[in-house]
Amino acid sequence: MQSLLPLICLQLCTVVFILIITQLQTEHALAFGFLQQPTRRFSQSRRLSPLFAARSSYNRAGDQGRARKSDHRQRNRGPQKAVDPKDLVQQIRSIQNCFMLSKVLRENPSLFYSEDSIRALIPKVAELKQKMSARNISGLLNALSKAGVPPASQQVHKKLMLVLGELAGRKIEDFEARDISMTLNAFAKKGLRSPEFFEMAAEAAIPLIGTFNSQELANTVNALAKMGHQHPMLFDEVANAAIPIIGTFKSQELANAVNAFAKMDHRHPMLFGEVAKAAIPIIGTFKSQELANTVNAFAKMDHRHPMLFDEVARAAIPIIDTFKSQELANTVNAFAKMDHRHPMLFGEVAKAAIPIIGTFKSQELANAVNAFAKTDHQHPVLFGEVAKAAIPIIHTFNSQGLANTVNAFAKMDHQHAVLFEEVASAAIPLIGTFKSQELANTVNAFAKMDHHHPMLFEEVANAAIPIIDTFESQHLSNTVNALAKMDHHHPMLFDEVARAAIPIIDTFKSQELANTVNAFAKMDHRHPMLFSEVADAAIPIIDTFKSQELAITVNAFAKMDHHHPMLFDE
Repeated sequence: MQSLLPLICLQLCTVVFILIITQLQTEHALAFGFLQQPTRRFSQSRRLSPLFAARSSYNRAGDQGRARKSDHRQRNRGPQKAVDPKDLVQQIRSIQNCFMLSKVLRENPSLFYSEDSIRALIPKVAELKQKMSARNISGLLNALSKAGVPPASQQVHKKLMLVLGELAGRKIEDFEARDISMTLNAFAKKGLRSPEFFEMAAEAAIPLIGTFNSQELANTVNALAKMGHQHPMLFDEVANAAIPIIGTFKSQELANAVNAFAKMDHRHPMLFGEVAKAAIPIIGTFKSQELANTVNAFAKMDHRHPMLFDEVARAAIPIIDTFKSQELANTVNAFAKMDHRHPMLFGEVAKAAIPIIGTFKSQELANAVNAFAKTDHQHPVLFGEVAKAAIPIIHTFNSQGLANTVNAFAKMDHQHAVLFEEVASAAIPLIGTFKSQELANTVNAFAKMDHHHPMLFEEVANAAIPIIDTFESQHLSNTVNALAKMDHHHPMLFDEVARAAIPIIDTFKSQELANTVNAFAKMDHRHPMLFSEVADAAIPIIDTFKSQELAITVNAFAKMDHHHPMLFDE
């Protein structure tokens, strides 16, 4: 009997162990919902051991959290598959409130591609219109601004937004900072002009400006700038509100803010200084567009900040392959405008530009080569590629683009006869649109490269005469100098240049005085009054004349047999 006792104990222990394991498995199944809950009226915590009760609570919370995250990701990704148009129509008709309507719009960005959906949406908006709060209106407009709209549906989409905009105007006093910013941003995003609403929104924003956060401040001025809506008081208030919280601005918000101020030509040096300070520590978070827009804004406002420009260059170089054509052109153009030389950045921009040169628009091509020429940065391969890309689209260049392009090629002494011929052909039909500087720069570039084009020179002369009083000293001097170098006779233009030059002769620098009389002498165009005025203007600044300028000045006076003993003595 004693020998059987250990065996009996072992069997009893085995049975107890099996019972415990069974109980634990049952509790675990209940905790995870694998078995139906018992109908007895006692709490889960009493059914389960404390350990499994805690685990059950933890796992339920985890499952709910994961479900929320999954739902959030689902919303961010949008619909995973296209919704059947009939189902979408039914969905729209069953909507009872504005929140659900906004949700449907957000989750179905292609809604406006279905005529049936549009027909269901219009009466639904009309039905809910009277119940809409400020937040409903701004939310709906925000959702509508993100919708894809085919050409056939644009009028309907525009009408819906304008109806909501009109409603927003009536309820503007109920709008908070977020609503104002979101509504303005929605209109700007779709390019919808509503000057009356923009004015009302700007006026409503000013008393609330202290409640705007960084994104709302940036989006507000960005929307006004995008639509070209001037409101100096609001911009000043935005600047005043932004400065104390500038440390909360993200990279995009900093870039958008200064870009908006630059677009509207609204100067606020203190804001720009604070933006620069805030941008430098987080410059590594700026994307290509933000870097380009920031330096472009500073250059446009002529706000110098060498440290910011150096940091932008440092941040741009490692991500230069992510820059688009406009961003590359704007970046080097900004550096050139501010005369901020950075050879490594310009070298990297050239390398990045060449493979995508076919994506550059006319203005971007012109700005790029103009920037390289201004900073005297030689890159023959880039200039060759720009010429190739420019020729097929030369008809899309405007007057400034044409003038800047040939001027850059001439400055860098980069010969390209085909490009110059194409520029001449494109310039002649729109010569009446050229400003004084563009006329002067164009003929000056052709003369520098010794590229003869009599028809272009004749058209430039004829276009210059009616606007001759808008020419500055350098433009007057360069124009007659170019015509003289190319031996292009145009007596009327020379007379008009003399007439325009005499009243502003004191603004001429030494080189301009010398080149002007030299051109008149070359063309044997006598004008005693101009020569006397040039002599009187030259004597007080004679020490600034270089040896060549002195030589060509006295040579021109001698050639024209114009006596001026005092000038010769000097």
